[in-house]
Amino acid sequence: MLVAYRKDGEKISLADYRNRDELDQFRKKEEFQCPVCGELVILKLGSKRIWHFSHRKEANCPESYERESSYHMMGKLQLFQWLKQKGIEAELERYITSCKQRADIAFDWKHKRYAIEFQCSSISTEIFNKRTQGYVGNGITPIWILGGNQLKRIGVNLFSFNHFQYLFLRKEEDIGWNMPVYCPDTRSFIFLQHLIPVSSKKVVASISTSQRSQTNLAVLFTPSPVAGVPLSKMSHELQKVKTSFFIQPNLAQKLFLNELYTKKLNLLLLPPELGLPVPSAPFIETPTLVWQTYLYLDILRYMREGEIISEQNVYNAILLRKHRKQITLRTIPLCSGGDFYAAIKEYLALLVNISTLEKLSGNRFKMMRPFYLPKSVEQQVWAEKQFYDKFEKIIMNQFL
Repeated sequence: MLVAYRKDGEKISLADYRNRDELDQFRKKEEFQCPVCGELVILKLGSKRIWHFSHRKEANCPESYERESSYHMMGKLQLFQWLKQKGIEAELERYITSCKQRADIAFDWKHKRYAIEFQCSSISTEIFNKRTQGYVGNGITPIWILGGNQLKRIGVNLFSFNHFQYLFLRKEEDIGWNMPVYCPDTRSFIFLQHLIPVSSKKVVASISTSQRSQTNLAVLFTPSPVAGVPLSKMSHELQKVKTSFFIQPNLAQKLFLNELYTKKLNLLLLPPELGLPVPSAPFIETPTLVWQTYLYLDILRYMREGEIISEQNVYNAILLRKHRKQITLRTIPLCSGGDFYAAIKEYLALLVNISTLEKLSGNRFKMMRPFYLPKSVEQQVWAEKQFYDKFEKIIMNQFL
């Protein structure tokens, strides 16, 4: 905590002090109170951690559900200083009584109210939603920024995500999925864009960085567009995902492999139309390869040229798999528009664009080119190359 009250009610922010001796004199003469609970707090002026106020061990403050790290305090202090340098009237650790929440930073900009939440440790979806809804319900727009220490990069354009990282996803009409990250160690913003899941835990994304001093506030809302990740990168990661199913499969993967086996199919010899990226894929936690394969097993595999299905047939098949707990959906709190239905629609539209299906009236589809099922690894490699060479532009145009 970087802000407290003196006994006379005056607010004291450590962001305003650089002189340790001055603060040391304060500490000897004054007592400080928490702005939220009113209990006494201790001013700590150590040499290893950033100067801060700390509750006593027996304190029971409603805002002390997470212990602040030096990394977190340094980050929000730097973000506060950045806003001040931009000429924006910001307040550090403002307690908003209307929603009973303490924002890391609160500020007004262009006649709107904002609250920055700089999150450097994992919290539950319930807490994230509660704080988000608390702000929104009081006319405040929350800006959630992920701490750089929580960004797990495992390749050039490859990241490891769990439920926590997915909470920070936002979707803009012009640039698609994006996520703001800040690292106080390097004093830089990191922006992820064009995020596409390739498995339940791996995400490919474009990444760009910007030094804090060179970053404008507007970029925090809408990052400057960058090129998406090439389809070749996604297809490469898809092959690695397939291989991983045979190494240490979890229960869901074992059940998936077993169903393929009982239907005399091989995971490594599936049609290239399965596992295709679609913009709304993050709304489905189950890997794209798996839910599209289930749709193939339930409906598309049996369709002959000229046969017709309805959009509702496809939805029902997905919902049945969901009911059996073979498909899991994901809620993304910061994205008010879109759901798993959008991902299904996008996949059907993609199959139309690559001439596998033809769109008819009444949300019906006619099979134009039945799926080709390779019989050997050589055939699969050949089929996939032919497929991607022919349809790469169409597949990637979804994300423009």
